[in-house]
Amino acid sequence: MLVGFYPVKTPFGDISEQWSLRVVSYKGVSQTSQKYLNRVEKSLDIRDRLAHDFIITGDNQGLPQLGNPFYGAV
Repeated sequence: MLVGFYPVKTPFGDISEQWSLRVVSYKGVSQTSQKYLNRVEKSLDIRDRLAHDFIITGDNQGLPQLGNPFYGAV
């Protein structure tokens, strides 16, 4: 399983420092889930996944994804 975290670019054009988009995929081939996480949830999620031998792909700071975390999961 691969887990990627991406910064969120809001509809207003700014990049949110509070929210991240988590994308989980199986061996990088098929995307299985997407979810918006705040900073605390992101830290807990990374710690939990590392404890269970997941591969963390990184923060991907240069690839902001357009989204609205208040709208809900994609």
